[in-house]
Amino acid sequence: MNAVEGFNHSVFKRDMIMKRITLLLVGVATLAGVVALTATTSRHVTAQEATPIFVTEIPARYRDWRFISVAHEEGELNDIRTILGNDKAINAYRAGKLPFPEGTIIARIAWRYVPSEENNKIFGREQSFVPGEQPPWYLQFMVKDSKKYAATGGWGYAQFDKDGKPGPESDMKKCFPCHQAIKDRDFVFTRYAP
Repeated sequence: MNAVEGFNHSVFKRDMIMKRITLLLVGVATLAGVVALTATTSRHVTAQEATPIFVTEIPARYRDWRFISVAHEEGELNDIRTILGNDKAINAYRAGKLPFPEGTIIARIAWRYVPSEENNKIFGREQSFVPGEQPPWYLQFMVKDSKKYAATGGWGYAQFDKDGKPGPESDMKKCFPCHQAIKDRDFVFTRYAP
């Protein structure tokens, strides 16, 4: 082999090595891109699955809010309840405005529905009912935040017992499916009782 052939051979070997290194770098970059995309997609799916639909804190001073309505639920619930609203809720109710504005909070406080022995003695028959003990679903909230609670029609749901302990997640997962039946009223059952 003469000098020219040796030179060509060494250039050929160097070109082959450079091509292999280039292919290796392209392969590594592709693999890194696939890993990054998979991780990003996985985080996005996890973030969607973790999208909050539950409110985890009791709003401050909710017992000072204004009256919206009362209700009596029979059957397994057998409770009486009062529904209260923050200023945004009350203003929307009074104006007949739907959908409710961002920041609207509606509270529902429930008690067992029990006869009043004291009152019924006076009346001579069972006709008076009063709040009894607090059931496990004592306190519930709906909070309007269309971005945070997009997965549930813009509403976050909460349930707390009399000690302020959050209700079971299994109960909370039942809220939105039930409220979907009244989508035309911005998912809110309660009507204003002026």
